[in-house]
Amino acid sequence: MSDKLDIIWNMSLVCPWDCDICCVDAVHVKQKNGMIMLISNNLIDIEMFEKDKTQSYYDQATIIRQEQGLELNLEQKLKVLENLTGYKTKINLSGGDPLVVSENVEVIKRSSKLFGRELVQISTTGAGLSMQDPHEIASLVGKLKFSYDSVDGVYNPNRPSGYNNSNLKRASEYSKKGTFTVAEIPLTIRNTSSETVNLIYENLQRARIDQVLPMRLFPSGRGLNKIQEIPSREDYLRAIETFQRLEKRYEKPSVKIQCALIHLYNKKTKENPCDLYRESFAITPNGLFTTSAWAIGLNGKPIDDAFVLGNISEQH
Repeated sequence: MSDKLDIIWNMSLVCPWDCDICCVDAVHVKQKNGMIMLISNNLIDIEMFEKDKTQSYYDQATIIRQEQGLELNLEQKLKVLENLTGYKTKINLSGGDPLVVSENVEVIKRSSKLFGRELVQISTTGAGLSMQDPHEIASLVGKLKFSYDSVDGVYNPNRPSGYNNSNLKRASEYSKKGTFTVAEIPLTIRNTSSETVNLIYENLQRARIDQVLPMRLFPSGRGLNKIQEIPSREDYLRAIETFQRLEKRYEKPSVKIQCALIHLYNKKTKENPCDLYRESFAITPNGLFTTSAWAIGLNGKPIDDAFVLGNISEQH
C-alpha cells in the first residue's frame, strides 16, 4: 500500500430519500403523525419511534442506530480520523446524506483540519445542503458532489420526485460562491439516450456546475435488485460520447469518466484503473475498513467478508 489513501466514508445511512438504486441501501427516515419511521433492508423493514421534539428526526434516527450498534457515535467517528493520520488522505464524506446529521459537521471540521480542505470532499443531497450554513461548509471542503441523473419530463422510476431538482438547485448555490461542484451521474437505461444526456448536461451548464462524472450502475445496495436498469456497453458508450461532444461545445462542465467505465474502451492497462486496494478504500457506517466502496449489499453491509480489512474506529 502507498502512503496515499483515497477513501469513501459512508458516515451514516440516514437519508431523507428512498431512491430505488441507492448503492448503499440507505435508511429512509421520515416523520408521520408524531412518529419517526426508519425504513431499511431494501425499504422493506419499518421501525417506528415516538418523535423527540427536542431534536431533528434525522438526529434521533442516528442516535437510535448508534444505540443499536449499527453506526459510530461522534467519539468513534473522530477516532476514525485519528487512525487515518500518517497518510496523505483524500476523503469523501458520504452517506446516506451526511449533512442531515448534526454531529457530522464536527467530523467535517476535524477532517479539514487534519487533511486540508483541498483533500476533503462531501457527497450530499439538496436536503442536507438546505440544513447547513453554505459559507461554513464551503470553507471546509474542496469539492461538493451530488447526484443528478434525470430531468423533468423524462420517466425515471429510480429517483423520488424532487430529488434531482433539489440537488441541482442547492449545489448551484455553492457553485456560484466558488465551491468546486461535481455532478455524479449513474448511467441507467433511463438516461443514456443522446436526447436525455443533452438535457442533463445543459441543465448542469446553466447551473455553472464544474464537472460531470458519468458512472457505472453497480449491482450494489438496492441496485442488487435493479440489474435490469444496467445499460448495455453500447448504451454506456453512446452516453459518454455525447457528454464528451457537449464538453467540446460548452467547455464547462468538464467531463471525467469514472474509472470503472474505462474498461469499455478496451484499453490495455497493467493495473486496475480504479487503484483498488492500492490507494482506494472505503469505510462503512459502523467503521469497517473495506477494499471497495461498491462491495456493499443490503443494509449498507459489506457483500462479503473477503472485502473487510478491519475496523478503523478501533485500530490504526
